[in-house]
Order: sequence, then structure tokens, then C-alpha cells
Amino acid sequence: MRLTSLGHAAVLVETGSERILVDPWLTQRLDRFWEHHPALPDGLEHVLDEGVDCIVFSHHHFDHHHFPSLARLQDGVDVDFDDSPRRAPDITCVYPVGRVPPTLTASGLGHQAIAWTLRRLGFERLHPVTPGDTVTLAGATLRTFVSDVPFPEMSVLIETADGTAMLCGDSLLHDSTVEFLERPEAPRIDIAFVPAHSISPPGVLTERRPLIDPEAPLARARANFDRYTDVLSATTTVPSSFGWKVSGDGEQDYTWCNRTIFPFSPTDALRRLRERGRDGLLWGPGQVIEVSDGKAVLTDDGLIPADGYDFDSVYAEVAFDPQAHVPAFDPAADRYGRQTRGCEELLGELLDRLVATDFWYRALDSGTAQHVISLHEDGGTQTAFLLDPVAGRIVRLGKGAAREHLFGGESWTEIAASTLQALLEAHLLFGSSYSLWASNSNLLSAVFHHPSYYTRHVERELQESDGT
Repeated sequence: MRLTSLGHAAVLVETGSERILVDPWLTQRLDRFWEHHPALPDGLEHVLDEGVDCIVFSHHHFDHHHFPSLARLQDGVDVDFDDSPRRAPDITCVYPVGRVPPTLTASGLGHQAIAWTLRRLGFERLHPVTPGDTVTLAGATLRTFVSDVPFPEMSVLIETADGTAMLCGDSLLHDSTVEFLERPEAPRIDIAFVPAHSISPPGVLTERRPLIDPEAPLARARANFDRYTDVLSATTTVPSSFGWKVSGDGEQDYTWCNRTIFPFSPTDALRRLRERGRDGLLWGPGQVIEVSDGKAVLTDDGLIPADGYDFDSVYAEVAFDPQAHVPAFDPAADRYGRQTRGCEELLGELLDRLVATDFWYRALDSGTAQHVISLHEDGGTQTAFLLDPVAGRIVRLGKGAAREHLFGGESWTEIAASTLQALLEAHLLFGSSYSLWASNSNLLSAVFHHPSYYTRHVERELQESDGT
């Protein structure tokens, strides 16, 4: 079994019988907010020139189910004049679906659009699985395991004649996985890619709160990692699903993000493995691991040799600093796009799109849930409004930030009007809007994680790829 890192959680697995691509994010930038770190080396995309037989998605989030990357995989590169360049119809796509009707969690709703997005992008061989199912391919068996989150997500154990590899994506360890691996007949795991989770201190990004108890998220991340490695008990463990940093696409300085939201980096995780007497290694984009005879070896025959990265330097850029300053949110500077519509019109559309979200249902249940939101206009004026999701009303409260107009414990949001317009018109992906608003509620995520926005961004990607 040959495994090639394509950065973050993306891995190409070659079994000798098929080529399996896991969680493809294949562009240097994910969006305006995230980029691969370490950077993807030039020419890495050519490892996919021979095509892939199967794509496995651990879940629907954009850094694992990346529309521009999937659009790139639609076509072959070298075809004769009488051959079809389309290869997407021949690729089997494996992705998780839920056992029960989904809960209305904001970050989980997008999974409902996976089948639609794949078909719209030209993929026809769809193989939805309920985590816990097994998929048999020509040269490999894929055992899937449920994640301990409220939406369909899975880790995957790939078994071949050469060895076994467990790719966990971002999954949180579930009790059913523990029970399976504690069985006497459970397969041995030669190599496991275990998430070094960036459990961000609460409120840093969303409310611009300063670090209050920095040891708490570090302790949680370390405990999650320890439990994972103990249960899997792999011969070799690779701290994984941590291959990005915040950089922005303009002049904004996001150093404070990279110093505050990653309490447990891969180098921290590798150090933890060694403290506990476990074998581990780090790998980066373009590096290759060969698995055979129960061993996993980082080789020199990839685009990047085994010693090609100085990971201490790489992850020093995202080293956690408990003393880092978290700047206050400033909608005059922390903004995106251009405002061409009035504030009441934008807020009216926001209320319309809030209907049938979890935020809306909670407002109905309470009967009184109101929200104060302030919009900073391009002309420099900032105005606060009271939103009543139950009655669908918008009340102008006056000039200033939302937090200046709270009078009864309402939740609040502060955002530039241009940013809200860009989100509503699908010019800005919600995942790339972090740092462009401040809020103590899930109002925005309830709206912009909705499947309708996933479909709109797919359509936009297809238009851009066609040059229209």
C-alpha cells in the first residue's frame, strides 16, 4: 500500500488494484481565509494525472469536500481525439449518510447536499454509506466508523493484502469504534492518521474575546488525542488533519489567529506520542509512506523526500501563545466586498433565510428570542437593529454597535453591511468569513451553513470554471 500526502487530510491511497483519494482539497488556498500549510509543492497535482477510481469523503465540510478541487477531477488530462475527456462518471464516490433524520445543527446541515453537489459536478457513481458499513473494492476493504458528532461523519480503515491504514479525518472517537477495536478478532492497524484537533479557545474568533483559560482547550485536545491513540494502538501514528493556517487574501494581519486557535499542533502531538512510548511520524504534502509487512516507512521516492520538511519551523508559525493579543472587532476594517443594497433590505432577506433553521425553531419555542445586529455601512455609519424572528420584524435602534443597544440579555451580531451582502449573494463562503464578524450566537451559521448555500456555491464554481 502506497500513501501520498496531498496536504491537510487529503491522501492518495494506491492499493495495486485501485487508486483511492480521501478528502480532496487540492488547491493552495481553500478560500480567502485558509491556505495549505505546509504549502503544496509545485507539480504535486500530477500525482493524480492517472486518475482515481474512488473518492472517499469523511464528511461534507469544505476542507474535505472542496468544490473547486472536485471540479478539477472531472476531466482527464491526456486523451486521444476520439476519447471522452470526462472521467468523473467512472469514479465511485463514498460518503456518509445518517441513520436517522438529521438534527438541525448549523455546521452539520450541509451534509444533506453532498449527493446533489457530486451529481452537479458530474459524478454519477455515488455510494452513500451509513458509518459502520463496509465497502468492498477490488483490492481493498473499507470499514467505516461513526464519528461522535451530531451529523454524518466517518473515519475509514483501509485493509489490503499489504497492510491496514486508518484515516480518521476530523472524526471524534465514538464508543462503537472503541467496542469494535476491543474485539479479539479486530484487525491490526499498521498506520493511523489521527486528528490533532485545533480545539479553539471559546469566543476567540467569534466574539474576539481574549484568552481566559488557555490550558483548558490544550488539555481537551491532548486528552482526545491520547484516547484515540490508546484505542487504535497503531504500529505508527501520524498526527493529521492539521495542514492549514489563516492568511487572508489581502493586507489583513492574521498572526493573532494563528497564535490563538491551535492549542495542539502536530509537533505537540508527536512529542506527546514519544512521551508515551508510541511510534509516530510527521509527513507533509508530496511525501510518500509505504505500508507492508506490518510496517509503515516514510520513503524518498515522493516529490518531497523523507527529510524534506523542517516541521519544527513549519509549525512554529502556528504555535500557541497564551499571551497573544486578540484585537477587538472593527467592522470598518474587518470587512469584505462592496455594499449596494440598503440595510433593511439585507436584514429582511436574512430573516427570510432564517426560517426553518435551528435558530428559528428555538425562537418559536421561546416566543421571545430577539437578536440585536449592527451593520457598518460603506459610508461609515454603524446602525443597530432589533430582529424578531417570530414576527419577522426589524426595528431600528439607533447608531452604534450592537453591544451598545442590549437591554434584556439579547444575543448580538456585529458585521459590515458589505460582508452580509456578500454572504447573502454567495460571493463569500461562510467558512471564509471568520474574523469578518463578531457574534455570541449562531444566527449567521444557521443561515449560511444551510444546504441551499452549498448548492449556490457549486453553481458559482461551475460558472467560473466554464468562464461564464
